[in-house]
Amino acid sequence: MLIFLKEHFKLIMIGIFAYVYVLFVAVVPTNYTVTAPGGLTALDEVFVIDGHEMPTQFYSVYVYSYDPITAFQYMVLKNDETVVLRKPTIRETENSIIDEYRQGQISKSVSFQIALIKAYEMAKVQDDSIIMDYGFEGLYIYDYPKRLEGISIGDIVKEIDGKSYKDYTPQDFFQLSTHQNVTYLIEREDQTTYTYTYQQEAGDVSFLFYTKYEIYDAYPTYELPGLNTPVGGPSGGMLQTLSIYTSLLKLNIPDVKIAGTGTINTDGNIGRIGGIAQKIYTAEYQKVDVFFIPKSHYDEIKHIDVSYEIVPVETIDEAALWLYENYN
Repeated sequence: MLIFLKEHFKLIMIGIFAYVYVLFVAVVPTNYTVTAPGGLTALDEVFVIDGHEMPTQFYSVYVYSYDPITAFQYMVLKNDETVVLRKPTIRETENSIIDEYRQGQISKSVSFQIALIKAYEMAKVQDDSIIMDYGFEGLYIYDYPKRLEGISIGDIVKEIDGKSYKDYTPQDFFQLSTHQNVTYLIEREDQTTYTYTYQQEAGDVSFLFYTKYEIYDAYPTYELPGLNTPVGGPSGGMLQTLSIYTSLLKLNIPDVKIAGTGTINTDGNIGRIGGIAQKIYTAEYQKVDVFFIPKSHYDEIKHIDVSYEIVPVETIDEAALWLYENYN
């Protein structure tokens, strides 16, 4: 055995080095994350409107994100135009998996609330029996500098420098939080409160907030089974609104597959989202017929060849009008 080892020492060392290299490439993570095409969520499984059938034609779209990827994965994916490889931001490196899950659930919950509010308000224009009564209840803490102790994602800011949310519009109340030194009155999930004075330090990421709305009364009543899923995020807001709106007015939509992406606010404006190209490819793989996108993203994806119709819009009213003109 010793003689064999001596005679083949160089080959053995080369083999060991090659094995270690392959193992390193396949297992050791890089500092890159990848966003790749994902799938569709059927919105008739997300919302239930009492006395109304949810349309089966509407879908929101999601993408897959992996963090971190291995060196082998990086080599395989670096020339794939359907994915995006990038280094995570400081904010992303500070957040744990639990933080990211909580953020996704908060943004999804807010998206559901706004979709309901806007869809009911739009439908009420044509059917005055529809009721939607809601109010602004403060700001969800979505992210914050992780050096701070005692704060949790999902806590609700009720006062900023002694000024209550009750005396402000959501936008004006949010503007109060842009100071470098600020005192918050914050409500926990159990409805206990605490005061936190924040003084900005170099390297801090900024606080991020989501507007908290509370729906006090709605007719017809609704349920939200889609809240009980791990998929999070706000980018389904536009299609969620269209789906609820179609259900409330019992619009006649043909047997087509309608998907899309875009956030929505209570003014009806459609906002930008992440992973737009990956969502365009997802729609192609899932064989959709129509895909709504925020108009501000159109120049980023117009070079991608797809077999379906892309509908860029700036407001939910534009999207609803498109449905009317094409299907009613």
